[in-house]
Amino acid sequence: MQLYRPLMVTALAGALLWAASMSGAHAALPETQKQGNVEYVTGGIGLDESQSLKAAEKSYPLSLLFARKLDGKNDYTADVKVVITDAKGGSVLTATSGGPYMLVKLPPGEYKVSATLDGNEQTRQVSVKGNGSAHAGFEWNAKSTK
Repeated sequence: MQLYRPLMVTALAGALLWAASMSGAHAALPETQKQGNVEYVTGGIGLDESQSLKAAEKSYPLSLLFARKLDGKNDYTADVKVVITDAKGGSVLTATSGGPYMLVKLPPGEYKVSATLDGNEQTRQVSVKGNGSAHAGFEWNAKSTK
């Protein structure tokens, strides 16, 4: 029994360290950015970061997702120029996505979201009511490589 105790302690310590590293990997969000009164976070490149952003969606009133369709498959994309305007046409946010996800803290209201990739603009109307209430997806067709 004495021989097994150090082995069990080592195994338990290893399991605890592994569990801590796994929970920490999912907890790290990209840095929050601020423009005027609007806070936002953007990213999602890599599995850990994308899982963190998906988990954080419920804390942000607006979530945006960007993808490019190529050969019948959706590939997440970044470097999308995003412009959000309020119901009166006033600029609320102008930013470039650092990944396929953008989470934005906006007050309740009606907004127009314009997203531009490679000169191709798409627009969505969104109604923000509270945290996690509004979602908009943007998909662009890419030229086939076949």
